[in-house]
Amino acid sequence: MVYVDSYSPRAAGAWLSKTSTGEEAYALFKQAMEASTGFKWLKEGDTVLLKLALNSANPYPATTDPWSLSSMIRLLWEKGAGRVVAGDSSGVHLVHWTETGQRGSTRKNCEKAGLMDVIRRHDAEAVFFEEYGHDAFQPVYPAGNHHWKEPVWITNAVDEADHIIYLCRVSSHLMGDITSGMKVGVGFLREDSRRAFHSGGDDFYAMYEEINHIPEISDKLRLVASSGRKVQATFGPDDGPVTEPDYGLVFASEDILAHEMVAYAWLSWNREKRASFFDTRVTGNLTRLRSVINRGFVWYTWKDAGFIETPGMPFFVPGKIQDHPSIVNALRRLGGRPSGVEFKSVHTPAGAAEMDQYIRDRLVF
Repeated sequence: MVYVDSYSPRAAGAWLSKTSTGEEAYALFKQAMEASTGFKWLKEGDTVLLKLALNSANPYPATTDPWSLSSMIRLLWEKGAGRVVAGDSSGVHLVHWTETGQRGSTRKNCEKAGLMDVIRRHDAEAVFFEEYGHDAFQPVYPAGNHHWKEPVWITNAVDEADHIIYLCRVSSHLMGDITSGMKVGVGFLREDSRRAFHSGGDDFYAMYEEINHIPEISDKLRLVASSGRKVQATFGPDDGPVTEPDYGLVFASEDILAHEMVAYAWLSWNREKRASFFDTRVTGNLTRLRSVINRGFVWYTWKDAGFIETPGMPFFVPGKIQDHPSIVNALRRLGGRPSGVEFKSVHTPAGAAEMDQYIRDRLVF
């Protein structure tokens, strides 16, 4: 694959020790965010939608870090935002709605995950897309060539925002291998569009990556940010062994590909250096059964769907981000690859130097 001229995306981050708290931790968060974006896009009085990672009711790192949510809301108020809205619609295995009924509640999941208190305490607003109603979604398509055979139904909540920020976590995913920036956009979808990509077979990874190229989303997406103070290194997305290194990585980028590269590098470090042998060799290898797991997921969620009829998912061996199907699809859309991803750390204590270098070594194509 050829290199794309003048394309060298940037990401920035900070290494926070376990003992970093209060104003010290917030200052590092702020520096990392300011190094990743100049916030020139934010005009006084603008509305910002924080797209949470709220697949379940389980606490961070299964969902967005309450501390990063608190820090981001505080920073946006300081930068002049007029309205800050935070929300999502949880995974369809827990929150499933149709024209005639609903099972589960993202609002309740938000409460249990410890995020609702943060939203209220900082005078932000909470939105949960299924509460808008089944008809409060619009049919759209990703820009350019894509793998969606039917319209993608996304929440009308995106129309109410001037800007969108993805506020992610770093986690393994049984079917996707990683869930971070590229997959968080799934929460915008109505349940029938979620069924479409879970039934997409070989196109599963391409279809969720392409959600981020829907103009109604991409034209407003300003920043993709993650808290990697803790990591679900294997299994996921809702459960699994958690690693908590002495230094955690908080990072962001205006470029979703750059963010995904850093996220996968940090996930890989935690798998290699902190996950136990059992977690790596047993629970970590369950992702190889992704086709069977996905068929069971589709059958359980949509009772009318046949187990055997659901197409199988592509085989790949987790390990190198450049080979991940979602990244491969993103590069095809670009028409090539960047020469690399520039990563700037605004704070790298001596104890984090090895981890910082590990990240940089894996951002080269």
